[in-house]
Amino acid sequence: MDYFSTFAKIYYPKLFIMKKFLILVQVIGLALLIACKSGGTGKGSSPEQPFGEESGIVTYKAMEISGVKVTQTMYFDDYGKKETHEMLVVGIMMDVEMRQHSIEMRDGNIAYRIELENMAGGQDQAQKTAYKTTLTPELFDEMSMVPISAASKTKLDYKEEGKETIAGLEGVKFSVCPDSTNPQNRISGVHYKNILLKITLPQIEIIAEKVELGVKVPADKFKVPEGYTVVEQPVGQSLQTPAEAPAEATEENGTRRR
Repeated sequence: MDYFSTFAKIYYPKLFIMKKFLILVQVIGLALLIACKSGGTGKGSSPEQPFGEESGIVTYKAMEISGVKVTQTMYFDDYGKKETHEMLVVGIMMDVEMRQHSIEMRDGNIAYRIELENMAGGQDQAQKTAYKTTLTPELFDEMSMVPISAASKTKLDYKEEGKETIAGLEGVKFSVCPDSTNPQNRISGVHYKNILLKITLPQIEIIAEKVELGVKVPADKFKVPEGYTVVEQPVGQSLQTPAEAPAEATEENGTRRR
């Protein structure tokens, strides 16, 4: 009996759907990670220090996507120069029990994507690899929502639309149109001193339920975990799986190349 072929026929469709779902989850994390970086000078308006508060922890409301629960927490320090989004995905998809614990971390223009746990069907598939990407100023400007440069305001049809209070903070409502060919598909949000409190994407809304400002954030929230190998990864490959993304590893608790 060809066990591999039998396994592939039964499970490949499920694995494919799960992979697409996890890529969607990564997109959500990436959207939160870079939503507030661009333009201006000084604390609260620069790529290096985008936030108007020195440190904080933002806990977002849990989301249900296809029966899977997604919870997210953002940690930041040094006015947003250091920023980490921690995400936990738990549930059953296509009859397979899954649990994924991951972080999207940024220090200045250097971003990391790290799997801490990736359980599927009782097996942990997480690899001790930290995928590192260098974000260019152009990428920041293209993908940022607040603060935003004058050129991007025009390009994205940026609009401020009043005030909205979320988690006890009165923030600025805004919207942008990332696709000029579909002006009806606007992305809206709310920020407080450039800290994202809410973002509404097609069929998905991410909203803060607790915001702690001026708190001391543990330093390890902004460090690659011990024992992980850092792998350089171009921006275009940032959402690929390890098997799909050829890359070169650099020294970080060990050296590896591939």
